[in-house]
Amino acid sequence: MKKSSKKEGKITLRQRFRYWLDRRMAQGTSSMVKLLVATVLGSVLLVTVLVMVFGLHKDGKSFLAVLWDNLRSAMSSSFPSSESGTLLYIVLYTFLGLIGMVFTGMLIGIFSSSIRGRLLALQKENSPVLEKGHTVILGFRPGEYALLEQMVLAAEKEKRTLVIADQYERVDMEQAVRENIKVPKNVRLIFRKASITSPGALACCNIPESDTVVVHTHDRGTAVKALLAVASLLKNAEKHPHITATVDTDEAILPAGTLQLMDVHMLHSGDMVGRIIARAATQPGVFQAFMEIISFHGYEFYFEAIPKTAGMKFGEVLLNCEGGIVAGLFRNNAADLDPDPETEIREDDLFIVFEEEEGSVRLSRKAERQIPEQIEQPVPAPIPELVIFGANNALPMIIGELPDNIENIRIAGISKTAYDDFLEEDDSFASQISGDFRSIASDWILMDMVKNAAHLILLSDRKKQPEEADTETLLLLMRLRDIKRHTNLPFTITAEMRCENNRKLVDDKYEEDFVVATDLSSMILAQISEDTRRSSLFDDLMDEEGSEVYLKKLSELGIEPGKTTAGDLREKLYAMSHILIGLQTKDLDFRVLSGNEDLELTEDDRLILIGEA
Repeated sequence: MKKSSKKEGKITLRQRFRYWLDRRMAQGTSSMVKLLVATVLGSVLLVTVLVMVFGLHKDGKSFLAVLWDNLRSAMSSSFPSSESGTLLYIVLYTFLGLIGMVFTGMLIGIFSSSIRGRLLALQKENSPVLEKGHTVILGFRPGEYALLEQMVLAAEKEKRTLVIADQYERVDMEQAVRENIKVPKNVRLIFRKASITSPGALACCNIPESDTVVVHTHDRGTAVKALLAVASLLKNAEKHPHITATVDTDEAILPAGTLQLMDVHMLHSGDMVGRIIARAATQPGVFQAFMEIISFHGYEFYFEAIPKTAGMKFGEVLLNCEGGIVAGLFRNNAADLDPDPETEIREDDLFIVFEEEEGSVRLSRKAERQIPEQIEQPVPAPIPELVIFGANNALPMIIGELPDNIENIRIAGISKTAYDDFLEEDDSFASQISGDFRSIASDWILMDMVKNAAHLILLSDRKKQPEEADTETLLLLMRLRDIKRHTNLPFTITAEMRCENNRKLVDDKYEEDFVVATDLSSMILAQISEDTRRSSLFDDLMDEEGSEVYLKKLSELGIEPGKTTAGDLREKLYAMSHILIGLQTKDLDFRVLSGNEDLELTEDDRLILIGEA
């Protein structure tokens, strides 16, 4: 037994050779080339010695001359003919030709493999970004390109560099973006494969020299770590870029004081989505109207002074400007949309103007319109019932934001426990709230739930992953569409979606609104990255006590269809405490009304307004 064990433990010469060869190969290309050259030179030397010993060379040639000839024969991979000499001569030089052929083939293979490997390494390598004043986007979501599209549009004709970093392969990210976004020549996209939560990995993005940093991620934990990683890189930096971040939750990810200290503008898209859902539930199309307002297509919000307005009242300026829509004031570093009409304008005041190009707005030469007396809006017709399917943390806020003319709100598709978790017993709302805890697995029960409803809201389960939650929403949407198609029930549907790419899966020919969290946050992030003062603007626009976007039919406002002018319509609506932005036709075309153009209003037109309820 001892003898056998000793024999099994003995290392053979073949094993030693393979081990030595593996070590040489592991040392890289240069080591393999050296080994190959040594093998060829050794073979040439051996053949030369044999040629000299057996006298196979031509008379008078020295050893070095024969060595050189043999080396040339090996490099050219030449083979002797049958009449070149003796059998031994033919064998030796055939061997030399084979050695040369193998050497050439292996050398080409080694260099080809090395070059190919180096090219692949260069594609994956994160060389430091040398640009300054660029925008860094931390987070890449395949299938969701709203943020990048808006950033590209915001550049217009200016040269701009966008650096996108995430853990996807650079080639995959670049290909996905190029296939879905038209990138003009003045915009340069740089992709880096890096963990956005690691300061060391993000060093290649040159964040201290950037102008703007955008943290764009679904996950709350990733957003926190990414912000801390950015803060670590900026610890000793002379320059501090603008930092914006978003998560699709309504929970605070960092204390307000910490965010202020880090100079971070944080958006909670979950809270914003809830407020938009409340508007869209009874005003189908308001989400699309809101997205038109905050996109970089055409008109944008700017902050600027308007000459010769000091001493005037805000309402007078609003009614007598053309070339842009005066929507509010920016005073003491805070935005105030639709302030009191009697507010006196100061020399240092900036106006919030909705216009196509910055500086387009001007005071009309006539400036003859006076602030109208305020009139009460028509009382809206009562809505008998609205049904909300599902629940999340935004549910109480959504119910509180719904109009008071809804008589009954039913919460369906959840358990009694979930109902109690999201709605406290002491919650007081204008409408009567009730729960329907039956299972929605049966189409008959589902039909019974919606038979008296004028509007339906489908809420996303924010405790689940976005893709899983969107799948459940889509399945319920398909069933409700089928019920509506077979029963001709008149309800409208507002569905909360978490991902932009899932919104594209559904047909939009139905009277439905899809409030998409990623679209909303991407648009607002892009706006704030262009001008941080817009953060205050959107705070006001999204605050429950501030002004909001409305989409109202003419009949809801007591306005008759027919011929009028944009100026007259603006004055009439301002008397109802609304600022006219534009109108949406029955074909869902969006038209901004920034002047005094002639209008032909129809019953199908809906007006886009900013104001308080």
